[in-house]
Amino acid sequence: MVPNELISSMAHNQSAADDWVGSNLLPFYPKARIRFLLVGNEILSDLSDNKTRFDLVPAMTRIHRSLKSRSIHKVKVGTTLAMDTLSVSFPPSSGAFRPDISKPVMEPLLEFLTRTRSYYFADAYPYFPWAADPTHIDLDYCLFRANSSKHYTDPGSNLTYTNLLDQQLDAVAFAMARLGFGSVKLAVAETGWPNAGDFGEIGANVYNAATYNRNLARRMRSGPRWGRRPGRAPTCPSSCSRSTTRTGSPGPERSGIGGSSTLTGPASTRWT
Repeated sequence: MVPNELISSMAHNQSAADDWVGSNLLPFYPKARIRFLLVGNEILSDLSDNKTRFDLVPAMTRIHRSLKSRSIHKVKVGTTLAMDTLSVSFPPSSGAFRPDISKPVMEPLLEFLTRTRSYYFADAYPYFPWAADPTHIDLDYCLFRANSSKHYTDPGSNLTYTNLLDQQLDAVAFAMARLGFGSVKLAVAETGWPNAGDFGEIGANVYNAATYNRNLARRMRSGPRWGRRPGRAPTCPSSCSRSTTRTGSPGPERSGIGGSSTLTGPASTRWT
C-alpha cells in the first residue's frame, strides 16, 4: 500500500511513482501473487486534509501508468474507502456520497476505476452502527445469524437484506449508481469484529468476533447476492494481514488488502 503521506508527491511526479513501484512491487512480482495495489488508506475520512483528497486520483493514475510501462496489466490499482464517504446510507437505496467529495473526488475516482476495470475497496464494519444503536439494530443481524424473522426490506428498492454488511455494501452500490457508475465492482478491503474492548464497549468479545468471521466466510463462499451486487466479492477480514489494535477515538492501526496505515478508532478495541 502506498502510504498516505506519499500521495501528494506522487501525484505531481511520475518518477516518484516509478521509484515506489520499483522498490516495493518489482522485487516480489510476479513470484508473489499480487492482485491489488492500494494507494492510500481512507484518505477521504480525514476532513481536515482538503489537499490530499484531490491528489488521490492523480497519484493512482501515475501508479497505474508505471505498472503499464512495465507491462504489468493484472495488478489493479485502488484505494480503501470507509463508510463515512457516504452522507446517506439508510435505507441503502438512498445511498449517496458526501457533498464535499461527490463531484470533485468521487466522480474522477469512479471514472478511473471504470476505465481500469478496478474495484471500489470498501472498509465496512457492522460493529460500528450496532454499537452506536444496539437497541434498534439486532446483534444476530450483524453477525449473519439472522433467521427469517430478522430481515430488512428497503422500501425504495423492495430488496430484502438478512445482514447488516450486505446493507452497507448496497448503500455504496446505490451511491455509485447515483453518479452514473453502477457497474463499478465492489471489494471488501476491511471488515471484522472486535475481540476485546474497553469497559462499556458491549459486544466486543472473542465469541462475537469468531462468529462474525466464521459466518462471513460462509456467506462469501456461498456467493452473496446483495441487491445490486450478485456474485462473490473479494473480501479480507482484518486479521488476514496482521493482528490489529485500535487506539484513540474513533479508531486504529488497520489491516486490509496490501498493507497498513494508522488511523483512529474506539479506544483499545482489539480487532480480528
